[in-house]
Amino acid sequence: MQIEPNVYLVGSGHLGFDLTDPGDCNIFLFDAGDTYVMFDAGGGRGTDQILAICQRDGLEVKRINHLFLTHAHGDHGGGAAPLHERIPLSVYAAASTAKIVSSGDEEAVSLPAARKAGIYPMDYVYRACPVAQVLAPNQVVELGKLRIEVIPTPGHSHDHTSYLVSGAGEHLQGKRYLVGGDAIFWGGKIVWQHIYDFSITESIATIQRLATYSFDALLPGHLNFSLKDGKRHIETACAIIDKLGCPPSIG
Repeated sequence: MQIEPNVYLVGSGHLGFDLTDPGDCNIFLFDAGDTYVMFDAGGGRGTDQILAICQRDGLEVKRINHLFLTHAHGDHGGGAAPLHERIPLSVYAAASTAKIVSSGDEEAVSLPAARKAGIYPMDYVYRACPVAQVLAPNQVVELGKLRIEVIPTPGHSHDHTSYLVSGAGEHLQGKRYLVGGDAIFWGGKIVWQHIYDFSITESIATIQRLATYSFDALLPGHLNFSLKDGKRHIETACAIIDKLGCPPSIG
C-alpha cells in the first residue's frame, strides 16, 4: 500500500491495518532509486503475504536488498529469517539486536513467556538469521537516494533502535521520516510490558531524546502513522513527562 511517493506500507497485523499476519508489526518499505529498503520484518508467518503486497503494488521483489530492524522482538525480527531465505537481502541491526537475531535467542526476546501468555502460538519458533552489518549509535548509512541515521532508543526493549530517513534532493519531497518501531506511538503512547528489559525510565529518556530531532512523519511499529506533523505525538508524551507523569500504554 503506497502511502507517500516512494514510501509503502507492505505489512501490518491486528494492531495496525490487518494487511498480513495478525502478529505482524507495521512494515515500511522505501524506494531508494536502484534498490528498496525495508524496515522490520514481521513475525515470519506472513512473509508470503508481504511479498504478494509488494508485487501487487508494482514493486520488484528482487530489489528488496536491505532490511533494517528496530529491535529483535518476534513481531519485528522473527520474520528476518524467512525473508532472507526468499530474497537476497542484507540485514542491518544494532549490536544487541544483531546478537539476538543471529543466534535466534528466544529467551532474550521473552518468547517463552509470550507463548505462555498466548501472544504467540505454542509452535511458533524464532529462527536465527545472519546480520550483514552491525550498526553503531548515530551512524549514518547512505543507500541509493536515502540517508538513514541510526538513533538508539532503548526502553521498549534494551536493544531498541529508531531510524531517521531522508532523501537526496526531492526524492522524498524533502520530508524526514522517523521510523520509530515501538519507541513511541500515535497519541504519545508507549507499551507497558511485564518483561525483563522494559524500562519506563529509559522510555522517557528516549522520548526526550527524540524530541531533539526534526522530522515530519512518524512511522511507528503498530497502530496509525502520521504523514505530517508527526512530532506532535512526541510533544504529547513530553507534556505528560514534564508534569512528572508517564506516557500511557496502548493497552
